[in-house]
Amino acid sequence: MSERSLVKASVHLPCSVVIVSASASRKQGAMTASAMYVSQSPPLLAVSLSKSFATYQLIEASREFAVNVIADSQSDLARKFGKAHGDEVNKFEEFGIKTEGGAKTGAPLIAGCFANIECRVKSSLWEVEGNHAVYIAEVVGFKLNRNLTPLVWLAGKYFSVGAECRI
Repeated sequence: MSERSLVKASVHLPCSVVIVSASASRKQGAMTASAMYVSQSPPLLAVSLSKSFATYQLIEASREFAVNVIADSQSDLARKFGKAHGDEVNKFEEFGIKTEGGAKTGAPLIAGCFANIECRVKSSLWEVEGNHAVYIAEVVGFKLNRNLTPLVWLAGKYFSVGAECRI
């Protein structure tokens, strides 16, 4: 099996669409990323971020971030945040994104999301294969919009999961 087909295999793992946001030294940034549940007690998430992006630098400085779980009505945000680089543009200003201050962290929370999850880094893995760092973070704050449903990514496409996913 070729390496290219193995890379293609990884896109067949469905996942929620998240934008990780962070703030440090009066700068804020955000990027489309991968996140997953790790533990209920204590509540832990894992987030994988490219080490070449500005948001990675903000998390390194602040040791905290927010996982903004995109609602199915916000698929345009995921596309926009995935294409622009934070070193080149202030994504919040460029795309007219409304944010709120976090209750437990300094990370900006993106308004209108299915969920906003505030996290503090517990441990980090930089020496992993590839160009990403992996953070294990404790959930310290949580906000959920029960009227929305999350957006899902599978095989390079965004999908709405409908009312079945409403909590």
